[in-house]
Amino acid sequence: MKRLLVPAIVLLLLPVILFARDYKIVTFATETAGTVAFSHPVHLKALGNNCTLCHNTLFTIGDKAAPVTMKAMEQGASCGACHNGKRAFGLPACTRCHVTREVPIDIPSFGAVVFSHAFHLGLGAYGCADCHNAVFRAATDNPNVSMKAMEQGKSCGACHDGSTAFSVKGDCTRCHVVRDIPFAASATFSHAFHLTAGYGCGECHGRLFTAGPDSRRYTMQEMETQKSCGGCHNGNTAFSVKGDCDRCHANVKEVSFAAHDAMFSHKLHTKLLNCDSCHSGIFIGGAASRRYTMKEMEQGHSCGVCHEDKTVFGVTGACDRCHLKTRDVSFRTAVAGSVVFSHDAHRQMYGCSDCHNGIFTTGAARVGATMADMGKGLSCGACHDGTSAFPATSAASCSRCHPLRDVNMAANSYFPHVKHLEANTCGDCHNDLFRAGPGNRRWTMPQMAQGNSCGACHDGTSAFSVRGECGTCHRETVEVAIPVKQTGITRFSHSVHTALYSCGDCHNAIVGAGATARRVTMAAMEKGESCGACHDGSAAFTVRENCTRCHPVKDIPFTPSGARFSHDVHLKVHGCGDCHDALYRPGSDNRRVTMAEMERGASCGACHDGSAAFPVTAGCDRCHPATKGIKYDLPADVGSVLFSHRSHTAKGYACSDCHGRIVVAGAGRKSSTMKEMEQGTSCGACHGFSMAFSVSDPVNCVKCHQRLY
Repeated sequence: MKRLLVPAIVLLLLPVILFARDYKIVTFATETAGTVAFSHPVHLKALGNNCTLCHNTLFTIGDKAAPVTMKAMEQGASCGACHNGKRAFGLPACTRCHVTREVPIDIPSFGAVVFSHAFHLGLGAYGCADCHNAVFRAATDNPNVSMKAMEQGKSCGACHDGSTAFSVKGDCTRCHVVRDIPFAASATFSHAFHLTAGYGCGECHGRLFTAGPDSRRYTMQEMETQKSCGGCHNGNTAFSVKGDCDRCHANVKEVSFAAHDAMFSHKLHTKLLNCDSCHSGIFIGGAASRRYTMKEMEQGHSCGVCHEDKTVFGVTGACDRCHLKTRDVSFRTAVAGSVVFSHDAHRQMYGCSDCHNGIFTTGAARVGATMADMGKGLSCGACHDGTSAFPATSAASCSRCHPLRDVNMAANSYFPHVKHLEANTCGDCHNDLFRAGPGNRRWTMPQMAQGNSCGACHDGTSAFSVRGECGTCHRETVEVAIPVKQTGITRFSHSVHTALYSCGDCHNAIVGAGATARRVTMAAMEKGESCGACHDGSAAFTVRENCTRCHPVKDIPFTPSGARFSHDVHLKVHGCGDCHDALYRPGSDNRRVTMAEMERGASCGACHDGSAAFPVTAGCDRCHPATKGIKYDLPADVGSVLFSHRSHTAKGYACSDCHGRIVVAGAGRKSSTMKEMEQGTSCGACHGFSMAFSVSDPVNCVKCHQRLY
């Protein structure tokens, strides 16, 4: 009896022992002062590892701790029982528990200002109580206070009044970080320059500019009406926004029109013209700018105002002066994939204006043309009419624009375009038999045998039949992995079978290929279907036996319990049918059986009953070769406990000393409270009855409650 009590006590105490180890740092979230971290290791070291000084007098293990105010702590509650300035540092030493940090303050009309705790506390003249909670609540939801309110003594203004500290009415940059502000069109506003020139922040903010996320951008036209920068840059106070553009727009960029490989050079044009020659009568810069088509330019818009063939070269010629390079254009057709038009090939014989914009409209206005349209002289058909160039609508010419490739299909089959064009034209198949492109559909072999798709020609007369000579189209066979619900993946080897049989021996009479393939049960195979047509014990081995020749067997691990089932060991004395499907249903829907159920004859217990084979109640290590530590997940404010099988078996205890009597393994396992253990339950069966250290002795807490690394 004593031998049984010892492991039970150890089991009971381990949840307690490993508890404290796991529970290193406790974090408390406060409503007004952020998070506070409590360190068990620091306090245990100072208190001689005596947990009972706090538990369960000040703090109850397992209960969710109720929030305690600083006022209550000052009266001796919670942490205040020790932190009174005598036993430990007093509560006014705020920063020893409350971590301070830099606080970003979002200002609706100005962005963010950072308040530095480190700087203010580092002055040595201020403590936390000077601001908290009279001036600021220690929270993240303090209301925003306007500068006007600060000037009246609110918030930061309580100190920053010009007497205690610098005034909020001036020295803006001591709190508000200023920087250069980039704008569109390579313009930059320099705070440093303007402040050095003698201007104060209030001269612009918020008379001319609203800072922060509510700020808005102004056009040059608006600035000319005294808005924004124009409030000063009016030609009187400072240079006018109507001229001297480069004083703000210091680095104007070359403008790239990527869609057409075109480039507008500011550098070239500003050598000849002033900025206002184009801005903003001809061009509106910035967000309001718009793109113009070549046709609109020909009508005098945009670049066409000057480039009309009188002032300078016209937009209808000398294309390469703006369009630095041409590129191949890919057209995606609905029925014949992608077609590539080569500018380089055509420019060797033609000028840009031969096609643009009479035959082709470029850019967004471009429209596609069908082959029927081309046959009427539209688009490419204007030249490709059989006279100027090869005819676009001739079937013999298709491959000159539409690139041909071998088409790979399912089951390692392919269609060779080039080989077929030696005897056929594109029109022989497209679009009656095949619709090229994404709208094409796949056909099954039985459908082809009825004259569809390839079968229209491959009927045994015009060309070899789709019913035979499989290797002509199917370049190689593949190993087929068949997912079987009951037995996992079963593999069919084409290479093994094609060495003995031809494709037609199985396809499509016995086994349907591709979309027509269907799964057949073992019962159906035993009646001669599918594989069973040959595997009947005469032509080839029978499907009823020889399971492992098709279904690979493996050792099955039962991870939660560390158990392992060996197929190899059992197949030496048993056949597959001895267990499948009477005792086990293979596959993902198999269910696990408890040890108690096995003892009643279920699952392994059908044989392992002490007669046919060793009983499930003995020889545990024959199936469970490795035991492992058991983690008890306890509430977050208590921690977790790890029970070590190894340390208990090393002391001579057998599995049956605990399992089945004191501790139920597996799904039936339940955790026990410390109070239940003190009354002899679980670990308390041994740990509390002189067989091992007692769960009720506080000195022994750290034997189980230790940090888990």
